[in-house]
Amino acid sequence: MVAQPSETLMDTVFFALDHGVDSVRGGGSLVPFLVTEGAERKLERFLTERLEEGLAKAHVAASSLDSAVRAYAIAHDGYVTIEGTKFDAIIVEAGERGGPAAFMFAQRYKPKKGAFGSLKTVGNPAFLGESEQRLR
Repeated sequence: MVAQPSETLMDTVFFALDHGVDSVRGGGSLVPFLVTEGAERKLERFLTERLEEGLAKAHVAASSLDSAVRAYAIAHDGYVTIEGTKFDAIIVEAGERGGPAAFMFAQRYKPKKGAFGSLKTVGNPAFLGESEQRLR
């Protein structure tokens, strides 16, 4: 049987996807971030010289969260290929304490073009599969 994310975790996923899309709407790059759900929701950005380093730092931070954190989501900008077409996408990894796996989701988008263009999302958020569970 395949693990299923809870409704609560999906709320965190949608928050991270929406925040990620809003962050790149102006044409800038997305600083990788970690959303945690405990007594309250917290968001921490990982600004480094290279975006890949920020993502790695977010993974390390998620792996060392204390027991008060029930769920997390890590978001970054990347690419996904769907039906042979490559898209820009906000990619989110999310997991819950006690879950057997984490889950990967993506929201595809077409970047802003020109000074008067606007970012356009493409389709609905897509489930990409399972990932490593970082909450021990």
